[in-house]
Amino acid sequence: MDRAAPGEKSLTMYVKFFVGVISFISVLTFMSARYIFLNSAPENSVMGISHSLACPCECPMVLEDCHMSCGLEWKNLIGVKLKTGLVKQDITSYFYKRYGKEAMLTPAQRFAGKWYEVTRGGYPLREVVLFLLVVVVWTALLYTGLIMIVERFQSPAKKA
Repeated sequence: MDRAAPGEKSLTMYVKFFVGVISFISVLTFMSARYIFLNSAPENSVMGISHSLACPCECPMVLEDCHMSCGLEWKNLIGVKLKTGLVKQDITSYFYKRYGKEAMLTPAQRFAGKWYEVTRGGYPLREVVLFLLVVVVWTALLYTGLIMIVERFQSPAKKA
């Protein structure tokens, strides 16, 4: 029975813990950034265009997440403009020229708006559980892959 030196065993434990933390942080960062910044709706759709605009009222939401009357009015206006043949660039330019700062959405506002949506209970429990499940599965896969790489590159003298 092979026994590792006491120092080696704790080093391996620390390496595995570090790899686990790095795996979790990497997956959580990627999934969150993907959710916050990437648009899953087609470019020239109401949701695709509203992804680039801020909600017109005092709330910090992204227009695509707003279901209040002010946001619905803007989404309706986007739909009307799409039916007339305008494209995303034309419509966002219209909003920026007409409403100025109110319509602009910075990355910080996007993050704050998405965080507001999550923390105010705007998501069904099923979607939160699904998101966490995806994060756990991808973390486990990344962790397993990284551990296999670390073990493969350990010096042969330590393995014997």
